[in-house]
Amino acid sequence: MPSPSLSQRMRTLQTKLLEIRVGSGAITLPKDIKRIHLRFAPKLNGGHMGPRKFWQHELIRMKYHNPAVPMTIDRTAPQTEAATLSVHFTSPDAPQTSGSETSSPAAVTSTSIEHNIPSAAAPTERVETINMTHSTNSEILDALIRLTKAEVLEPTAEDREEMRELAEARMRSAKDAKLSAEVRARQKRERELLDQARGEVANLTA
Repeated sequence: MPSPSLSQRMRTLQTKLLEIRVGSGAITLPKDIKRIHLRFAPKLNGGHMGPRKFWQHELIRMKYHNPAVPMTIDRTAPQTEAATLSVHFTSPDAPQTSGSETSSPAAVTSTSIEHNIPSAAAPTERVETINMTHSTNSEILDALIRLTKAEVLEPTAEDREEMRELAEARMRSAKDAKLSAEVRARQKRERELLDQARGEVANLTA
């Protein structure tokens, strides 16, 4: 099988980047959200499949659109315990600094999704918890949006145009691949017929 061309590799990369930017989980969180923490079991049984899918899909887009919010994951919960999503809010009475956002000990220095257990809530925070057990990833996202009043981001005109162009490129690539396969099959058949004819001629002259 031939290796992917440069254009095919670029198209694959563009598609992956677009999938991170657009889709379920593309939301902007309010400024009073200071941390989000997921806790679920390592296996899927017991109602932990939805939380895992939420981590693998929605949380990636949430992090892309909210890079300053720490999003931590603990996958060591006992299988029989509830899967939870904890949202840390800055309390209204948290101290303010002139010309800046609300200060909090949970201020972020990293923009990556970390896989660890956060410290207890700071005095200037309140924590609300969503029980994710036996919920689908879309149900978990809906509950989070209701709780935080997050803004759902719709694809822009540029995003929709890029999706259309990528879809058309995939269709052209599929047609080209089918045509190439047909050409290779025909050439193979022609070589086989030529070899067969040469063999018959050799037998006649022997």
